[in-house]
Amino acid sequence: VNVSRVKPYLGPLPSQPVSRPGPVQVSEECDEEYEVDYIVASCIHKHQLQYLVHWKGYKEHECTWEPASNADFDSLFKPVPENLT
Repeated sequence: VNVSRVKPYLGPLPSQPVSRPGPVQVSEECDEEYEVDYIVASCIHKHQLQYLVHWKGYKEHECTWEPASNADFDSLFKPVPENLT
């Protein structure tokens, strides 16, 4: 992209109709839980620990980054023996 071709966004003209998305329907019965297959990686993002999670029954490209606070990830890790800490 050449900078000389960039123009400011002006939005729709007053005579143009503006399409607005409809309301989002949220079901109260959405209690579906996903099972962690394994943790691929971890990182700190915005001062928060996150895990790259491979979900059981899903493909590798469907892994997602999840904040450690979102789930009980502690149960997935074996405790380190005290003589190794």
